Parts: sequence; structure tokens; C-alpha cells
Amino acid sequence: MTDRIDQLLEAHDNLVHAEYRTTKELSIWDHGDYGEESIVVRKARALELILRETPAMIMDGELIVGIRTLYSSLDEVPTPSSTVLLPVKPATRHTRTFYPRYLTEAEVKEAQKFGVGEGSYTSHVPFGTEKVLNLGYDGIRDEARRRMEEIIRKAPEKTEEIDFLRAVTIVHKAASEFALRHAREAERLAMQATDPSRRSELEEIAEICDHVSSKPPRSFHEALQLFWFTCIVMAAENQACIPIGRLDQDLYPFLARDLERGILNKDRAQELLECLWIKLNFESDLTTDTCRNVTLSGMEEDGSDATNELTYMCLDASLRLRLADPKINVRFHGGSPDRLWTRCCEMVGEGLGGFPAFYNDEALIPGLLRMGIPIEDARLYSCDGCQEIIIPGKGDFYPVFTGVNLLECVLWTLGLTKTQGEEKCLISEPSTYMTFEGLMDAFAEKLRAAIEEAIELGNLRDKALSEYSPVPFLSSTLEGCMENAMDKTAGGATYNFTGCKGQCFASAANSLAAIKRLVYDEGRLSLGDLMDVLDSDWESHERLRQYAINRVPKYGNDDDYVDSIAVRVAELFIDGVLGNTNPRGGPYYPGLFTFHHVSKGLGIGASPDGRRAGDPVSQHLSPVAGTDRNGPTLAINSALKVSCLQPPEGAAFDLRFHPSALTGEKGTKNLESLIRAYMDGGGLVIQFNVVDSETLREAQRYPERFRSLIVRVWGFSAYFVTLNREYQEEIIARTAHG
Repeated sequence: MTDRIDQLLEAHDNLVHAEYRTTKELSIWDHGDYGEESIVVRKARALELILRETPAMIMDGELIVGIRTLYSSLDEVPTPSSTVLLPVKPATRHTRTFYPRYLTEAEVKEAQKFGVGEGSYTSHVPFGTEKVLNLGYDGIRDEARRRMEEIIRKAPEKTEEIDFLRAVTIVHKAASEFALRHAREAERLAMQATDPSRRSELEEIAEICDHVSSKPPRSFHEALQLFWFTCIVMAAENQACIPIGRLDQDLYPFLARDLERGILNKDRAQELLECLWIKLNFESDLTTDTCRNVTLSGMEEDGSDATNELTYMCLDASLRLRLADPKINVRFHGGSPDRLWTRCCEMVGEGLGGFPAFYNDEALIPGLLRMGIPIEDARLYSCDGCQEIIIPGKGDFYPVFTGVNLLECVLWTLGLTKTQGEEKCLISEPSTYMTFEGLMDAFAEKLRAAIEEAIELGNLRDKALSEYSPVPFLSSTLEGCMENAMDKTAGGATYNFTGCKGQCFASAANSLAAIKRLVYDEGRLSLGDLMDVLDSDWESHERLRQYAINRVPKYGNDDDYVDSIAVRVAELFIDGVLGNTNPRGGPYYPGLFTFHHVSKGLGIGASPDGRRAGDPVSQHLSPVAGTDRNGPTLAINSALKVSCLQPPEGAAFDLRFHPSALTGEKGTKNLESLIRAYMDGGGLVIQFNVVDSETLREAQRYPERFRSLIVRVWGFSAYFVTLNREYQEEIIARTAHG
């Protein structure tokens, strides 16, 4: 690393950037009477106000400049010396978010009925980087103006379309002015600089910021700066998850052109990229899950390999800097180069906190095709802020809005949960389910009802977001919105999907297998007795609980006794979701994901698989922690039986290895063979933790010594010592394969 990067890393570790954060309450009503304006225009004015109130900040040694500074509350943010620990649900900590008042009091009350407020975020979708880089802020604003003039001329009664386009012009003018202020600040600092080298850098920064404030970038440096300015604007407008998409594809044309012309060399380009990487970590101390996922490599539209030199530079930046962000995800297919395989497997062996996750084009693209997405677009997919599959820059996918808790559906079948407003009610006649097939039929019925409820609630919030929290800046960068003169929340994008997650998958399969074995196959107790045992949280039944834990087959060991049940559960869920539609005119698409699996377990009672009330549940397509006892190959075999169903939203599989299993060239080759076998069998997404339990225990005892230890949690990686104790224990409990 260069001295500059060392300096910037040290400043980041000392949270120098946090010194610029301020808390402030703003309202558009303090700056004029906008009562006659539509909500989309008012929200645009609110974003304009945020950007106007955000000062231009340039820190020592920076080449990529700008920072988000405004928050409504910083009370929960740990100090640099803090060793404990962020809340259980970091992704839902909305006390940090900040948005000016733009709704009337009556509108606020109405929006709250649907769980929506001012500035509520709408999805994990990245902005359209390619469009921003190709047109620049003024280019997009000009596009909106031309479209608005056309509508006014041909159909002036279309006031909603006109208002949306007006909002676009407002936010892009604000973004342009925000960038321009950084040019003026760089000029001011250059005049004060005593170091000639830094003065020259600041003058160049001023020129870059001045240019990208209105025009598309001409160089790699300008492209990085415009991208980062847009990240800041996105964070201000959306207040939450800001995934990155296919950055190596979007930025590579600028890098290739500069290298060809001799404008910069590769070392300088690497330094610039690492400056951006550090910037992308500027909120990692506020939340363990920033959603800053980048997807690398994969296919071009024509099916050829998309790997380029920037792909490897991104991998190098993450390996050299060893920061929590951005989260690295790499796509593979039959034409992926051996160099990429080796590089990524070496990174896993380095124990870099789950970097990278491996995505299988050969299995994921067919899942998108079944949703009617043309193959040219399906080949452009990326992950969102976690692991769900989306088409960046072309649509809106709302991947995290709806979900069905499959384990709760099992308990609901037994009458052991409160669902849909019903009070807990034990089955009065346990003999109703005379056979396991009868029980599964009842489970299918409950699952259908849960899906219907999830979709109904998701659609209500969907409509409310369109009405009360549109996002004109993000929408203007997505294909379709400008053409349709419609915000993405109203269905303006080319693709308007809603994801629906099947949660606690392995826990549900294991529980159904336990019911089958204990009640129907062995007759150890009646269904009614089992319900009583669960209602008591296994009290006075420890021997039976241990039997359920250790003697009943568990998903993740290639045992068809339980795996066949898992496949059936997945089929019921996938088929139940497909065919439903959202208010934006798009379909629901299913995936198997569980986020916040530790905190989610806190609200779930005891389950038939031996789990006590409040214990963690399974995540994604992975086995319950510690139950995959027969090696990684058999664990993968269980997952492949479900992966072949190709849920179009995707499904991730997690494995943990002891570091000794991946040492040296042999370890790298073995890991590559394992991943290739997984993908050849139809596996979707696989990710790893490579760390031994002794190291994790040491990190718990001496967190100050392990501040840089990164682990994979679910769809993101985080510093181990910033996780709360419950999540730390769940990671330690995962099987460490040899």
C-alpha cells in the first residue's frame, strides 16, 4: 500500500470522519409554503435541503472527497474505544436516519398506519451507475426537462407525470450544486496549502469536482468521484441500504481508456480505487450491515466472460485493506478464467471474513428466466444489499419487504403460535392429523395462508411508499422511470418485482422430521403430548430433547429422511409465491433467506427439533448451526436437493472451515474443487467463514486485539467484536469443517 493509503486507513481506524457528523432537524416548511406542491416534489425539496445543509468536506490526503454528515441521532453510536456492541438488529436502527419534514401532520398520521414515514426507504436496489456515468447530473436533468416539455405539449392533464419529472430536475440540480461546492472547497484549501504536492492534488480535485458537478466523467478518477458523490446523494434520499452493483463493469471503460492513453498507470489506479474503498467504510461504525455489496465478474449480455483487470483490482483492494466494506461477491460460469478461481479461493483461505461469496451464473440465470426476464438482462444480474438476485439499473425488486416464517408455520399447524390476530389455541382433537401426510397437508394450508397475509401486508406498504415516500433521484437513474415519467415506487421501472423470503428453512424441515420420527414413526409420544412439551419449553423432558437433537436426522447430512421433507417445504413455498402480483404491476418472486436469525429466534417458541424458545434459527439454505456433522460434501448434497428448484430470488449456503483445512496450494485446490462440484450440481450461492473457535473466543475476551477480525454473518460481513454476544455465539456454534 502507498503511504497515502496507510494514512487514510489510520484516519479511518481512529474514526476521524466521525468528527464531522452532526445532528440536525430540518423541515421544508421553514423555507417556504409548499402546501400546494405534490408529495414527490416536496420530497425532492427535502433532499435538496439535506444536500444544501451538508458541508463540503475534504480530509487530509484524500483523492476522493465528500462525506455524509447529517443525522437525527447519534446516541447509539459506539465510541472508538467501545468493545460492545451493536444492537441485535443493526439493519433496523432507524434512529440514525435523517430526513427533513415534508409531509403534513395529517399525511404523517395516515402514512404511519402502513409503517411508512418521511424518508422511509424502499428497497435494496443499487442506483443505475452506468446511466449516471454516461449522462452526468445535467444530462439526466436535461432528459427530464425534455420529457416534461413533451408531456406538457401533448398531455398537460398528466400532472403526476409532470410532477415526477419536476422532482427529478430539482434533485439533480441539488446534486450538481453539492458536487460544485466541493470544487470551491478544494480551491480554497489549495490556496492555503504549503505543500506543493498537496496543492497540486487539491487543484486537480477542484477541476474534477467542477467537471462532474454537471458533466459525465472523462477519466477513471472523475468516474470514481462521481460515483462516490452519487452514493452520498443516495444515502441522503434512501436512508438505508446502498448496494453497489457490478462496479467492475461500470467503471472499467474509464480505466481501460486511461491506461491505453497513458493518463495513469495501474499503481495510481489502484491507489484511487483504494481511496474509494476506504470511503465506502465511512458508516461501518454506525451499523454492522451497511449493505454495500459489490458484484464482480460474471457474464456479458452475449454470454461471454465479463472478467476484466478492474475485477482483480477490486479483489486486491479488499485483500490489502481488510475492511468490512464493500462486501465482495463474485459470479462464476463455465467460461470463468482459472486465474479468477484461484484468486478468489486464495482469498477465502486468507480468512477475509467471508470474502468473496461465490455466485453460480449457470443456476441463477435460469431462475430469472422463469420470471420472464430476457436472457440478455438476466445475464446482467447482481446481488442486492444482501444476497437476493436483482437486475441493477433496470428495475426495482423490493427484495426484503415480504417474508414467511416457515418454522412458525410448523408451530401454527400445531396451534402453538399467535398468527393473524388469533390467540394461542391448542388443537382440541390431536387425532385430526392421523398420519404425517395429514399433518403436511395442514402445514401446506397454513403456509398458503401465511403467504397470502405476507403479500397483503407487503402490497399495503408498497402502495403507501408510492404515495408518501417516492424516490425521484434513485428513480431517475433506473431504466424505464424517465420513459414512463413515473417514480419507481409507482411502477415506473422496467422490472417491478417484489421478493418474498422463505425464512427459518432448515429449522422448519428439521422440526417436521422430528414430528414424523417421534410421533408417527416411533410413537414415542402423541401429537398432543408433543404440543404440551413444546408449550412447556421442554421442561422436565431433557432426555427427549436430546433424542430430538441427536438421534433424529437433520438437514445438512445428505439424509433423505429429512431432506425430502426440506424439498417439499421449499416446493410448497416457491409454488405458493409464484403467480402473485404487486401494486406496481410486477410479480412476486421467492427466495430462501433468513436475516437476523438470532434476533428472529428470540420471538419463536420451542420447536420439535429440540430447539428451546428464543434460541437462534437457521439461516438461508444452510443447516442449523452445528447440525451438519458429516462433512462439507454431505452438507452440500442436502443443499443441492433444494437448489435445483431454482428459486428466482436465490438462496445462499454457508460453510465454516477450520483454517488448517485451507492452507497452502493444496487447500486452495481442494476448496476450488468443492465449490466447482457445488456449482456443477446446481448450487446457487455459497459463502464461507474460515476461522477457528479458539480465535473467536480470544476475540471475545480481548476485543481490543481483534478489532480487524471480520466474519460473515448472513448477507454481509462485519467486525466480529462489533456483534453482540448472541450473534458471536451463533457463529462459534457453526460447524468448523476440516
